[in-house]
Amino acid sequence: MSNQQPLDAKATGCMHGSLFYNEWDVMMDNGVTDAPAQASDTNPDTNPAANSSQTHGQHHALKPPFSLSMQREQLAAHNIGFDGYSSHDVEQILSRINYYRITGYSLQYRAQHDTAWCADGTQFCDIMTIYHFDEELRFLLLRYSEAVEVKLRAVISHVFTAAHCMQSPHNQHTKAEYYYRKRDALSIIEAYSFEGEQDQSTPWSHKHSSYRQTAPLWVMVETMPFSRLVRYYQCLKRQDRQAVAKQFNSTADNLQNALLCIVRLRNKSAHGNRIYNTVNLRKARLVRTEAKRKVDAQSVFAYLMMLCCHQPTLHQRKQFALDFWELLGRYDPQIVRHDLLGIPNTGADRLLR
Repeated sequence: MSNQQPLDAKATGCMHGSLFYNEWDVMMDNGVTDAPAQASDTNPDTNPAANSSQTHGQHHALKPPFSLSMQREQLAAHNIGFDGYSSHDVEQILSRINYYRITGYSLQYRAQHDTAWCADGTQFCDIMTIYHFDEELRFLLLRYSEAVEVKLRAVISHVFTAAHCMQSPHNQHTKAEYYYRKRDALSIIEAYSFEGEQDQSTPWSHKHSSYRQTAPLWVMVETMPFSRLVRYYQCLKRQDRQAVAKQFNSTADNLQNALLCIVRLRNKSAHGNRIYNTVNLRKARLVRTEAKRKVDAQSVFAYLMMLCCHQPTLHQRKQFALDFWELLGRYDPQIVRHDLLGIPNTGADRLLR
């Protein structure tokens, strides 16, 4: 097995557009599985746990937990070298970064997509370089997704209240008839609470004592998590959604798609999920002809384009592009591969700027 060479991705069936991808990768992102077992792991002669598999309901005995030294040895058994690292160094990293989180960044080095065995020459330092790039990328995405989120809160409250809440009693946002998705809208409104009333760190805390029963929409939108805010946008009648979208230089449906993409990026970033070398189930609506032709709509790069073009100001849009290209430029493209982000070979700088 040590003579195995990396196979052409198309031959292994692990490409999705331009991205390394397989079903196990999706399940890893959702946290519902662990790495495929090696052949020796399922051998009853070497692994007694294999004999205790439950046939009823397809339940199988779980593997026993590994100590840090055993985790390091498991990485070495997958043909990963530790040049420049002592055993203590590796175990210290494993003590603060989960083993399976680290192995997610080794996927591009897999000799075959259905085995954990890595190609000859795979080094732990390269895997950790990819990990650190992804970590920096998540911080970048959090900063710029917040700008979209804050603008959306303001625009929704301005648009809806100007259209419907000008007449007394100014509580039309609590009435079902003002929404397209009536039940969902009311459930979101009813979810408003005063749990943060005493939290003086919130920008709306000084208003809570005045609104113990029903608050104005401009207060309510500030309490909604981003994903709930996007759901609320989806509940609006089409003319209201279109008015909100106009403030983003978009259409109602295109903005809805973009917001769902941005929420996905934001949530993955906030929870430390891997961004690099993944694809997304939802396709981004790429409106420019060149983008449609060159960019996989399910790629990370397509989602970055959504985040970039919906920044509140032209300056922020340009700065996001500059920050992303600067981040990418600090990493060796042979290690942090551009194709595994879905970046096209040509014209990428024109698409994300």
